[in-house]
Amino acid sequence: MLGLAKRIGARFLLTSTSEVYGDPLQHPQVETYWGNVNPIGVRSCYDEGKRTAETLTMDYHRGANLEVRIARIFNTYGPRMCIDDGRVVSNFVAQS
Repeated sequence: MLGLAKRIGARFLLTSTSEVYGDPLQHPQVETYWGNVNPIGVRSCYDEGKRTAETLTMDYHRGANLEVRIARIFNTYGPRMCIDDGRVVSNFVAQS
């Protein structure tokens, strides 16, 4: 997708996640915080995959002058999400 965006002169938006911070030692996290991720944890493939995607996106920005944005999305809720899945938004809805 990054290569295509470069070829056609498009801007690129990467939707990332708060999981890139891992188990943060700093609250709240600033955008420059590198995080505290366990690279061999059970969910590490997801966390590290998102971190790698952010790295590649920024490499295209710096190396190919591609206009990019990275949105780290926290606590979403939407269709087909179970009310008892244990995430913060569904917990708030269930307790209301």
